[in-house]
Amino acid sequence: MPDRPDDLVAALEADLVALAAADLDLERDAEVPERTRIERASIALLDRLRGARRPVELTTLGGGRCVGRVLEVGDGWVLVADGTVGVRTVTAEHVVALGAMLAVRGLGRAVLAQGPRPARSLPSLMRAWCRDRSEVSVRLVDGTIVSGLASATYADHLEISTGAGAPTIVPFAAIATVTR
Repeated sequence: MPDRPDDLVAALEADLVALAAADLDLERDAEVPERTRIERASIALLDRLRGARRPVELTTLGGGRCVGRVLEVGDGWVLVADGTVGVRTVTAEHVVALGAMLAVRGLGRAVLAQGPRPARSLPSLMRAWCRDRSEVSVRLVDGTIVSGLASATYADHLEISTGAGAPTIVPFAAIATVTR
């Protein structure tokens, strides 16, 4: 205990400075987890899918399940490929609608925000598959499967020629997955 009043004041000031520093440390320690929670709240599933580096498993409405590497992430959908990507031994490509996804497994914590150009829309991707005259299998959100030739894409629906007379019209809102 200090003997002189000046020593007592100096000791009290040192205690106050130490208490203030400890208080700032506690405040900062509490702020880090809160900032992490706030940052996580702004990350969309599509951004996490863009950052996927390993194969993922997607479970969808209608009993669908797709496993593969993420090739592209668009506006409300993800394109996943079975097989080896790069050597081009892809056995199937699956477009999975975000609104039909029930669960994603194998997703790491990596995040990749959308690049400088806007993501491609589902109608845009389906137009490319129609141009390629792709045979597709469409799983609807209720589990129904419609298979045939992707023959035309419209603003909100896909036309599939099944070979049984008139084409089948599938609204995009009813699609869980499209496989080619």
